[in-house]
Amino acid sequence: MGRMTRALDVLVIESHRGAAAAAVQALEAAGHHTLRCHDADSKGFPCRGVVDTADCPLEATPDVALIVRKRIDPGPTPLEHGASCAIRAGIPLVELGPPQLDPFEPWLDARVDDASDVVATCEAVGGAADRDLRASILRMASPVLSGLGVPEHDIACRVESENTRLRVHFDLPVSVGPGVEQALAVRVLDALRSGGRTYGAVGVLVHGPA
Repeated sequence: MGRMTRALDVLVIESHRGAAAAAVQALEAAGHHTLRCHDADSKGFPCRGVVDTADCPLEATPDVALIVRKRIDPGPTPLEHGASCAIRAGIPLVELGPPQLDPFEPWLDARVDDASDVVATCEAVGGAADRDLRASILRMASPVLSGLGVPEHDIACRVESENTRLRVHFDLPVSVGPGVEQALAVRVLDALRSGGRTYGAVGVLVHGPA
């Protein structure tokens, strides 16, 4: 799978202080932005979101969550409780750590066996999430446009995310009116709800033939 062309927001969760240092360095060297639930000297509670809800990393709608586990442990450590928040928010999970007795195994999208694979795996999972979102949007939008004689294979859908904002672009071979644009916006919101992801602001832009 090819590398992504956009920078990812990666929520980094580590079992122990410093466990994710190498992974963070690799991600940031590749141009990605890392987010944390805790300050560097935290013992686990309170997390940033408890101290200030606006400072919770989930407010930035991360593309991927990376869990780095230092050793085998059948339960989350105090620094790993952010994984539960990520699961509830529908954020894809990647883990670097031993598979034995792993409490997060049922919710993982990918497992990394070596730190050198962290960047490529996060990019692959983030890219798959983007493709799944586009496919869901197209599936919801196709009935609206089929009545205009526009088959699904003639609809181009582009998704751009920045912090909590999401912009969805439709490139169509025909011009459409405000009613169709509003119907497409409703279908986009339906696709987002079905995917379990939330965004602070969603914009839908419809482009006709050049």
